[in-house]
Amino acid sequence: MLIASTVFAAPVNEGIKVYQKNMHLFPDRKQSLAADIDRYRNADDMWNELRQEFTLPHYENNPLVQEKINWFLNHQDYLVRSINRSAPYLYYILQQAKKRHLPAELVLLPIIESSYNPFALNAQSGAAGIWQMMPATASGYGIRQNWWYDGRRDVVASTKAALNHLSYLRTFFEGNWLLAVAAYDTGEGNVLSAIRKNINNGETTDYWSLHLAQETRDYVPQLLALATIISRPDEYPIIFPAVSNAPYLAQVDIGAQIDLKHAAALAGLSLKNLKVLNPGYSRASTDPNGPFKLILPIENVEQFSENLANSPAYQDIDWTHYKVRNGDTIALIAQRFNTTPSSLRVSNPALLHTFRLGMNLSIPKKSAGLSETIMNSEQEVVTSVRPYKKYKGPTVSSKLSLASSVADVFEVPHDNYTLQPGDTLYMVRRGDDLEKITKHFRITRKELLAANQINANQSLSPGQQLIIPTHKPKENILMKYELAPGDTIYMVREGDTIEKIAAKFHTTTSEVRLANLLATNELQEGDRLVIPTHA
Repeated sequence: MLIASTVFAAPVNEGIKVYQKNMHLFPDRKQSLAADIDRYRNADDMWNELRQEFTLPHYENNPLVQEKINWFLNHQDYLVRSINRSAPYLYYILQQAKKRHLPAELVLLPIIESSYNPFALNAQSGAAGIWQMMPATASGYGIRQNWWYDGRRDVVASTKAALNHLSYLRTFFEGNWLLAVAAYDTGEGNVLSAIRKNINNGETTDYWSLHLAQETRDYVPQLLALATIISRPDEYPIIFPAVSNAPYLAQVDIGAQIDLKHAAALAGLSLKNLKVLNPGYSRASTDPNGPFKLILPIENVEQFSENLANSPAYQDIDWTHYKVRNGDTIALIAQRFNTTPSSLRVSNPALLHTFRLGMNLSIPKKSAGLSETIMNSEQEVVTSVRPYKKYKGPTVSSKLSLASSVADVFEVPHDNYTLQPGDTLYMVRRGDDLEKITKHFRITRKELLAANQINANQSLSPGQQLIIPTHKPKENILMKYELAPGDTIYMVREGDTIEKIAAKFHTTTSEVRLANLLATNELQEGDRLVIPTHA
């Protein structure tokens, strides 16, 4: 996603700085530099898109915002590092924000939170990932955290949770985004306490008047300062690395556990690069209980899917369960099931700490060779995989890091359907059929058939690649219903039903269904509903 810039090479960057400070000394460069600057500012990149999508007031003249603007101007290396890390994710996160009708400025929050480092961990608070989500907050939004996987580091999962949380905070503070962003940093309870304190003291309750912790006092101005700098390139000429306004990543659901080193080889990526794009996985393999999804550059998906379908290691891992008996040892159990002690420990993390009578163990039913290929973190990738297809077109260098430039990116057409941000590429498994797949992904048969240009009678083959059109947001209902003053946007929580929600807002279930065009009673946690309370 980060494109090799042909607009500004390093000498031009330096020339711009010198030119702007000493332009009278460079009359012969004035015209060419001005043209370079103009080309940069009008490039089809993410920064132009963000400028157009920004909706919040930035309070540029506020002293606190000005202070943070000056800080960023004096720490441009920090911004460049953050942007280089963000490059693969910016397009996706912006699309997710737009689907929820959230301000585009929120895309910049991970720069403040973590410098867009998915492996960032706050040892003091326990917050993790680019959104620096706390364990309890993440769990409340369905983020899994275990020995194998921490969804707070998973950019896709954490972005969904973080944006849902920000949507909730927006509703909690009745649309006041400064208060909502402050609450993202310090919690809604602390912001509410500060508001009540000001009320008791006869003071105004806008964000700028609240007595909050210094970190939170700095937090909101930092976001506004960043948005101001991006919005005003004429006044704040920081040369950001170009980031293409196009999708770079695709999510592939392989439906089974896989060794990450093996997956990297199938995709033609280094293990390091695969881990950078899939930071949620904590071990050498994906979680045996899921998720089974991998994030890959779009251009590597075809190579990965073909090699995966033809790999002898790509078989569903069948499991048996065994209760430890008197006289058992880990080595004896491993020998009994034709596996190794290391594989047992990987599939049963508790064995790293304890081994006791009555323990229930999960053991893969495959042969020793296959078990080692998939389960053992020390095992090298099998060499009997079909030779990797040489991909015709842009490829990712084996030396790729998020701070380096990669080739151009593009959308992958699939016959008459174009892969959209948020879609899933699913590899058909044995026993799959159209009904099973549509039920699993909660889409209609018609949508699946149209996206893949197949007919209802066509059989599916194991390893076949299907596009799952999951990008269409439920929030589209907001485009079909004209909000009236007094209406409420409500985020569905665990245990909610239409009846409970209607009773809570003193309306009827029929009005809720009508306002949201709901054909069924099924609700998903995190969905946003229009509650017609204006009557």
